[in-house]
Amino acid sequence: MALTTAFATGEVFAQATPNDQNVEVISVRGVVSSLKRAMEDKKQSAVVSDGIAAEDLGKFPDLNVAESLQRITGVSIDRSGGEGQAVTVRGFGPQFNTVLVNGRQMATDSAGREFNFDILAADQIVGADVYKTSTSNLQEGGMGGTVNVSTAKPFDNNGFNLVGSLKGVYESLSEETSPAASVLISNTFNEDRFGALLAVSHQERDVQINRIETAGWRPNQRIENSVDGVLFENAYIPRNWDQIVDQQERTRTNASLVLQYAPSDDVVITVDGFISKFEVDSVATDLASWFEPDRVGSAQIDEATGTLISFTQGIGIDAQGSGNPATDFVSHTRNSRDSTTKGFGINVEWALTDQLEATFDISTSEAENDRAGKDRFNVIGIINEYEFDNTGSIPTVRHDGFGDGNLPDANLSRLHYNEKGNVFSDEDEITEYKADFVYLADSDVFQSARFGAYRQEREKSSFQIFGSQCQFCGYGTSAPNDVIDFEEFTANNYFPGLIDTFYTFDGDKYVDFLASEGFPIETSLQNNRYTIDEDITTLYMDFTLVHDLGDMPLTVNIGARYAQTSVDVFAVQSFISDVVKTTDETLFANHFADPNDIVGSSDYSNLLPSINVKLDIQDDMVLRFASYDSMTRPTMSQMSPATTFNEPRRQNLTAQGGNPDLKPFTSENWDISFEWYYGDASYFTFAVFNKEVEDYIVTTTGVETYTMTDRVGPDFLCNIDNSAQCADDNVAEIEELNGAQEDYMVSRPQNSESGEVSGYEIAITHVFENGFGFIANATVVDSSSSEGFALEGLGDSQNLVGFYEADNWQARIAFNNRESFLRLVDNGFNGEPVNTQTYGQWDVSGSYDINEHFTVFFEGINITEEELVQTGRYANQIYNIEDNGSRYAIGIRGKF
Repeated sequence: MALTTAFATGEVFAQATPNDQNVEVISVRGVVSSLKRAMEDKKQSAVVSDGIAAEDLGKFPDLNVAESLQRITGVSIDRSGGEGQAVTVRGFGPQFNTVLVNGRQMATDSAGREFNFDILAADQIVGADVYKTSTSNLQEGGMGGTVNVSTAKPFDNNGFNLVGSLKGVYESLSEETSPAASVLISNTFNEDRFGALLAVSHQERDVQINRIETAGWRPNQRIENSVDGVLFENAYIPRNWDQIVDQQERTRTNASLVLQYAPSDDVVITVDGFISKFEVDSVATDLASWFEPDRVGSAQIDEATGTLISFTQGIGIDAQGSGNPATDFVSHTRNSRDSTTKGFGINVEWALTDQLEATFDISTSEAENDRAGKDRFNVIGIINEYEFDNTGSIPTVRHDGFGDGNLPDANLSRLHYNEKGNVFSDEDEITEYKADFVYLADSDVFQSARFGAYRQEREKSSFQIFGSQCQFCGYGTSAPNDVIDFEEFTANNYFPGLIDTFYTFDGDKYVDFLASEGFPIETSLQNNRYTIDEDITTLYMDFTLVHDLGDMPLTVNIGARYAQTSVDVFAVQSFISDVVKTTDETLFANHFADPNDIVGSSDYSNLLPSINVKLDIQDDMVLRFASYDSMTRPTMSQMSPATTFNEPRRQNLTAQGGNPDLKPFTSENWDISFEWYYGDASYFTFAVFNKEVEDYIVTTTGVETYTMTDRVGPDFLCNIDNSAQCADDNVAEIEELNGAQEDYMVSRPQNSESGEVSGYEIAITHVFENGFGFIANATVVDSSSSEGFALEGLGDSQNLVGFYEADNWQARIAFNNRESFLRLVDNGFNGEPVNTQTYGQWDVSGSYDINEHFTVFFEGINITEEELVQTGRYANQIYNIEDNGSRYAIGIRGKF
């Protein structure tokens, strides 16, 4: 593994060219050799970046690209299923970082702009660079940073190359072992004028994810019951509490083909295409409880925060008509994923003259997460009492009749709520055109000029196919246990002290039963869909000047980038027209008016100047300074004019939507860094940075009032034509079911005024003569804002890597630590924040070269099985705890 802090000269993303036939090619393999090569590149370059290089063809340092990136100073990651998925740079989250593959922006299967690294196979990656400062030729949009991932090309390694690996991956929670395999074959022909490379990889994982969570903590609640009256005022109580076992079958298949042709010494043509298929088949089994503040039998409160730390939910004591509590058994597939990403491109490098070089690139990519209408959510329950207890090390809910292997009578099970299609389908398509030119001057001061043009056309759409079935809501109908396979379930390796044996059922059979009884879950295309069209046109130019300050060489790169952005938005929207009663006292149903088309557009332009200065103080010391403007556009989902209304609950009418009037983030930045190269592969760096951000976008929750057009005066009760239960006597007493208007808590993004982020980074890489070495780095960040709120995602981080390389042996142990940070200003539920606690992870790896062709290897991820913990406003408000366990791989790699 090579970690670098480099300033790339010339083209930031240059294509490989065929080697001269008279030059001897020496293969460089291993950790230390790769560090030496990367360090020399860094020392000679002119644009600040950090990078990781593969130790050999087909040998990337970690099982996942994002896992490797987190070793870089200032880079942290978000995980999914224990795998690195998205990157944060200097505290700026995934939406602030532009991710490129071979210099091209890729379409993404997410709702926003953030790129999901878990669709990429690490076996096909030869390097990854993180650009923390900017030059004019670097694509705009990454206010935090720009990540460029490089894949293998045939001209990178002339002649015939065959690389393959086979390994088994063991998951500690599921106790399952799954296969993974990859093969890469390349060759060059016709005196290395033509080359072809084919790479294919396939990985399977049987994953178990243990999680306990709530939808959020509700503030300002009156805690009461019908017997004792009011117990507490203005208290926090969790909305619900779920104990989840998510069993997933993950399958990832990647394939790429690259063809290169050099018709002359002056021209290299590269044609490439790739496809990635990532499927997650998830079945989540959940022991759930729903809390209402009006049926609390007894409670204990933390006076300092007003948070209930223990309480009971009792039968027959509801003071406001919320009904009886129930122990719910939930089966759902909402965490499934069906992602397809593919791309195609043509690149031409042409040396027009001895002094003028041109690069032309055309590419297209598309991505889709095809889940609309496919996921299900099913609930069966038993009327029961339970107690929430957060006085110990981990929150727990004790359900009556459960524990010590005991279960209540299965015949008490009752049917409840069902739905299909909660998850949206997201589609993304990007087409790019680029023309880049480099002029090499024949001058002692004016070294070079770069200029070019860039065009991107992007279309992002999202839609939902949804339906719910509440015919049996309220636990009034016995469940057909034999038909739906209602049976005992025991969770493997679950959180100690929590109930790990409860009931579950076959959700698909439940859905079939509803249809056979004449009550199918009928889905339809929802009127909350949208399409965003975005066109970007960019021009840039910069100049590189050199001069000697005494005996210290000085290099200055100065330039600017001008970007014009045009956005067209389209949505189909139905607004709420009535909230109606169902057979469940806490769950209502939505009714909508006829759909309307929403159309809008916006245009904006940004001029982004930059200057990068490099001073070689002496042969082994470099001082750098950078000042530049940057910007990040709002995510596509944030610009949606559509609003999605959630299933209505008692005291809980919520929705979320976008804001087509958002302006982009802009930032004025400066960096100063010092680098000392004191050994063949050893160096020390220290950097300070500052970013002044304008129009920072945050998501906040506020009240929006909607007119219930289906209700008729003078009483404006919910309409019996929409639900027969609207004729019940208590409708007039339920706030959400009467009135000409209803207030919804709606989460939307909005521009705030400004914020400032500053910090410093320190790093050292040292290689001893005995084969041992270490890499250590730390990033410290701080922020402030004009409106007094903290900025999301900002947190300190540290990395420590120790390695050994001698003869045929390699070994590595790595620790990555991310300090606590604000995850969300607004949880999207009720305006409360979400905080992530400090998380540190240990990984290990080792390998032995049997001979020049074969290597056996071992890898361990999260070997101490650390858990991710998130809280609400206060530390005693646990939001969720997630346990992904550890995973281990053992395999063999061959190269010919």
